[in-house]
Amino acid sequence: MLSIGKQLSAITMAAIMIAIPATTIAAENSWHCDGATNIDDDEIRARAPNRAMMRVLQEYRDRWDAQHMRAQCEAFAKGQPYEIACLNGRRNWDEVEAMVPEEVWELPRSAVRPIYLTLQEEDSGANAALAYCRDVGAIE
Repeated sequence: MLSIGKQLSAITMAAIMIAIPATTIAAENSWHCDGATNIDDDEIRARAPNRAMMRVLQEYRDRWDAQHMRAQCEAFAKGQPYEIACLNGRRNWDEVEAMVPEEVWELPRSAVRPIYLTLQEEDSGANAALAYCRDVGAIE
């Protein structure tokens, strides 16, 4: 059982959290994920016919993430509705899959590897998106 002092502290903290305006909470936004990380791996495995295509989908997921993060931070900057939170389980996998050129899906696994390696060396845009989000104050 909590002491009277601890009970009052818990009640005070709850009252403070209710009273904090949403703009103050926005400073706490983060794209960081806690907990299970295999949510997206299961989605990728379900969509990719082989390991090479899994890697291609992972690269396009990173690009989708960057575009989504930038869009959410742009909405934040304009005072529009936005959601900045872990993307696990919230990605639009149909959009990610559609980013992969149609002809890549038809290639044999051995022909996909060079494509994956090229994608891996390219900039996904994630660092620029995060920098923009910091610049507009959407994340710390």
